[in-house]
Amino acid sequence: MKISTANLPGILKVSLLLCAVSLTVMVLVLSLPRQNGVEFTPPPFEENAVSGAPEVPEELGWNQIDASVFRASVCGHIVPSDGSADVWLYSAEDNTVWLKMRILDEAGNILGETGILKPGEYVRSVKLDRVPASGTPVILKLMSYTPETYHSEGAVTLNTLIGE
Repeated sequence: MKISTANLPGILKVSLLLCAVSLTVMVLVLSLPRQNGVEFTPPPFEENAVSGAPEVPEELGWNQIDASVFRASVCGHIVPSDGSADVWLYSAEDNTVWLKMRILDEAGNILGETGILKPGEYVRSVKLDRVPASGTPVILKLMSYTPETYHSEGAVTLNTLIGE
């Protein structure tokens, strides 16, 4: 194909126009917030949150966790009853983050979860979508969030078994 010098200004104009359009599209795409195609929905606050520290039966293995960014207390002995389990999750009053907890099976499937707890609040029970058999290993995943922005401040996982 021969390019005539008479058509050179026209080709140059079209090329410049295509470059300008490409640059405009690139700037627009780069300026949009990235969310990997998934829109973030903030988790709800816990409906059954209670202010203050709970009094937990000793046999449930209620222990404090110090994760540097936050302190929490939770039961290590998880006993399901009527489709829920008492976990007595407590967010220490001096925390600067919000907390929530998920109960997961070994494959990482969510069995149940709390809503967000503010510092100085606790929730007694978690509703379970599926109740594992006694002796089944489960993971308690405590997740922390910066208030208002919901940026992660880290997570801690605890391995335990479903009890009787």
